[in-house]
Amino acid sequence: MVEWDDGVNAGLVDLRIKAIDLQQEGERFALAIRAALRKVERRYGDGYMNAVLVDLIDESDLSKGGDIAEVRKYIHTNRPERSRSYHECRELIANEIGGRAVELRDKLEYKPEEVKAVMTKALAIYLDERFSVSSRRHFGLL
Repeated sequence: MVEWDDGVNAGLVDLRIKAIDLQQEGERFALAIRAALRKVERRYGDGYMNAVLVDLIDESDLSKGGDIAEVRKYIHTNRPERSRSYHECRELIANEIGGRAVELRDKLEYKPEEVKAVMTKALAIYLDERFSVSSRRHFGLL
């Protein structure tokens, strides 16, 4: 197994190389989201970024059903104060996630429903990993 490399993946996206199927594309883009949000996490801190991210997800259509909603019910964060930092952090998160959707649409030429399917899967995987949902479930903590 080869370790994930953000640079190699960016090159593959630039070369318009798709994953084998939408499930694998979701897994790939979950890793891309993780890489993209590292700089936001470094700037605002782990806990604050978590709170803003969950707030953003909750206010989007993505959390209304499916994979994200299933993971989301096991995630708990404090509500962040809606300060200037909140709005800046939220905008950075939205831009990074949106940037991955643009890559799917423009570089990999997925149809809108495919972009939504991949991004929904990717965000669900990312949230599951970030908040250790599957790990907690595995150890009987959920």
